[in-house]
Amino acid sequence: MVKRASPFKKALFFTGIFLICFFILVPFYFMIHVSLKADYDPNKMSFSDFTTRNYKEIFGLIQSSETEFFGDEITRANLEPVLKKIAELEEITSSREAYIEYVHDVQLKEKERELRDIVDLVIDFSGMKVEDREIFTQRAMKSGTEEAVLLEENMKAIFGANDVKKFKDLRNEIEKALTDESITAGLERAKSQLTAYQAQKNKIIQEKASEFPFLKYLVNSLMFAGVSAMISLFVAILGAYAFSRLRFKGRGMVQRSVLFVYLFGGTVIMVPLYQMAVKLGILSSPLGTSVYLIMVYVIQTLPVSLYMLGNYFRTIPYSIEEAAIIDGCSRVQAIFRIVIPLSLPAIATVYIYAFMIGWNEYLFASAFLGLKSYKDLFTLPIGLSIFSGSAHAVWGRLMAASVVSAIPIIIIFSLMQKYLTSGFTAGGVKE
Repeated sequence: MVKRASPFKKALFFTGIFLICFFILVPFYFMIHVSLKADYDPNKMSFSDFTTRNYKEIFGLIQSSETEFFGDEITRANLEPVLKKIAELEEITSSREAYIEYVHDVQLKEKERELRDIVDLVIDFSGMKVEDREIFTQRAMKSGTEEAVLLEENMKAIFGANDVKKFKDLRNEIEKALTDESITAGLERAKSQLTAYQAQKNKIIQEKASEFPFLKYLVNSLMFAGVSAMISLFVAILGAYAFSRLRFKGRGMVQRSVLFVYLFGGTVIMVPLYQMAVKLGILSSPLGTSVYLIMVYVIQTLPVSLYMLGNYFRTIPYSIEEAAIIDGCSRVQAIFRIVIPLSLPAIATVYIYAFMIGWNEYLFASAFLGLKSYKDLFTLPIGLSIFSGSAHAVWGRLMAASVVSAIPIIIIFSLMQKYLTSGFTAGGVKE
């Protein structure tokens, strides 16, 4: 007879579950929510502030206005320098006379001040003795004068040839600053700068949360990691079975050689692999780049996958396979009907290991996808890295996206915990 739990014990049990969820999940949710609030004020935080809008922005389901997405402080920090430069350029390019006035009052004075500083530096360091320093400096700043020739002779003993040339070029710029040719060329350059700053301003304003395609990066990561892990697992099953069951010449050397490949880090083999792909023309198309990147992930994970599965297969009694072969199974049927079902813990362990390598990998993905600018194939690590280095890197949104990107791994580990525990320990000792 099964003894049922009393109502008191049930209530106590569910109360304990509720408290655990409250003390663990609520602080976790606060952490995510705070990371989404660029203008977070701990004194104003309440449960009414909880919203999924920011997550919808991350996933690209809705668009936010500039102020909603960036926040007042971020908008001001990004736009103010650009708007200030645009206002300055619009003022000086409004007319030819305005630009001439700007050159005379601003540019010319700055260059004359720089030239004067160089003359004073030469006088002080060369030990030149001049009767009237102010008059000597003014005449030395003009080419062709006796003071200018004397200054240049002393300058050669202090500065190099390039510095002397820069001094002469600066002096020529000052002398020709107000000529028609110089004014026309300078005005055109200022107008070009104005156009460039206006384009930069429009780009800052037009960027929205939807321009961070989180879902696309997530799908790409799942595709690269999942396919490469599946290929690595399939090859590892056949290879590990051969190492653990078949007897052939050089088996031990081949097995050790495969594991030895794993000792080489990614930074060592990245350059040769990239050069090989470029010379073969594989990186010229997105499809070729995707296939090549998957094969690189397989190369990275296959050695350890072979080692882990080989150790596990050795723990399975060979008599079970012999019985299956006697009953009419072929070698291949014995693998898929006997060995694989008995090795599910190790297989799950190896698959998750291979999946994690591809999911977190950044070096090869940035080299093969980033250098070729295949933005539609970017994985989550690359997307988060580019987003963090952009002009609109809102760290709260970046942290929230990082938290969301960890959810698939948490789900996989939660579902496969039983297999992981047995898979990591089984196969280590042969009984």
